[in-house]
Amino acid sequence: MKGQRGCIVEKGNRYFIKFRTCDGKQKMQGRKPGRGFDTYEQAQERLHEVLNDINKGDYVELKSIKFEAFASQWVKDRVSICGSTESSYASSIRQHLNPALGHLRVHDIRLDTVQRLVTTLRPKVSVKTLHNCMTLLRVMLVGRKGPSAIKLGYIRHDPTLGVELPSKAPTRVQPPTTTEVWKLYETAEAMSAGSPSAQVAAHAILLDAFTGLRRGEILALQYQDIDWFAKEIVVSRSVSKVRAEDGVRKWVWRLGPTKNGRVRRIGIGQKVLAALANLKQASADKSGIIFTPKMAGVEATPYPFIDPDHFDTYVYGPVATNAGLGRVRFHDLRHFFASMLIAQGENPKYVCDQMGHSTIKMTFDTYGHLFPQARQEASARLEESIFKQRKPASVELTVENGAVRASRSGGVRTAN
Repeated sequence: MKGQRGCIVEKGNRYFIKFRTCDGKQKMQGRKPGRGFDTYEQAQERLHEVLNDINKGDYVELKSIKFEAFASQWVKDRVSICGSTESSYASSIRQHLNPALGHLRVHDIRLDTVQRLVTTLRPKVSVKTLHNCMTLLRVMLVGRKGPSAIKLGYIRHDPTLGVELPSKAPTRVQPPTTTEVWKLYETAEAMSAGSPSAQVAAHAILLDAFTGLRRGEILALQYQDIDWFAKEIVVSRSVSKVRAEDGVRKWVWRLGPTKNGRVRRIGIGQKVLAALANLKQASADKSGIIFTPKMAGVEATPYPFIDPDHFDTYVYGPVATNAGLGRVRFHDLRHFFASMLIAQGENPKYVCDQMGHSTIKMTFDTYGHLFPQARQEASARLEESIFKQRKPASVELTVENGAVRASRSGGVRTAN
């Protein structure tokens, strides 16, 4: 209906817009259902937006839903995210977004609403958490993937556009030192005499420091994944969190593909390979999972692998505490592995492949500050290349009209 026109109606001290939709139905609309705009200018701006959408054929009637209900359904409908990501999203929504936005209709969320949320959260959470919350909110409302609010017809525009956030301070991964890693291992060995879980911790620490596997990948590792002749570990599975379907628990652990779904091969040295061979010799299942719950002293468990939360709290946690290194997470051993590869001058692409990163950009974003020698080597190669291309030549100076000119020749000029 090209050329559609509308008008602004004043009722008391409020303003409403009046127009006809694409199918000819007459509508009267305010800022909220039953409530007009505060000023004539606000109504005029909204009327222009509506008429523009009608003339382009893009106008849709907004559906009404509270943010809390929308957020809950949005999380349930996501099918392309792993369980740990889903759990993280649900936690952020519950702790940070719902208290401020849960009672609002989605179409009532505006820039000033989001900015007030930022102001409220800023003294309570870290800058990183605040940025994560805003990113999640933007994805929920206008994201390209998943059932966003704008796709479902709950809002028309991005209310997070223009929100001001505090600057993120650059964070750098600080891997544990070699001394700290050996202290963790030696502490676990010393504790293993009276603690089966400490023995598991000792082998897991050794394996992670020399392979950089993720925690879930180590707990999912089977003896059949080890290529004993090629001295490689084939990483094809991981323990990850998924939504429970038994009506009792909210989340459960599952043995599935790796984080990015890729299979990679990790080189492994002879000494670590020998330690794994000793474990296999003592194992009843020569092809099964290496670190079983029984090895960690767990008898009653629904899983054939060690629960990752149990591993952190009762297997690795006590070792780190007794070593006086409670701040060093098990995941930090993965950073240690990457830092050692970089320190010995390995190619960044090799580091990327061994770490299982989806792109080399991720490797540089995480460990770029650990590549100081790369700049030195690059500048040295550049200098060598340029000097190699320099050809011997003589330079002659001549005076022409009082000006000095330089000329080059490929050889030595002889006198006539």
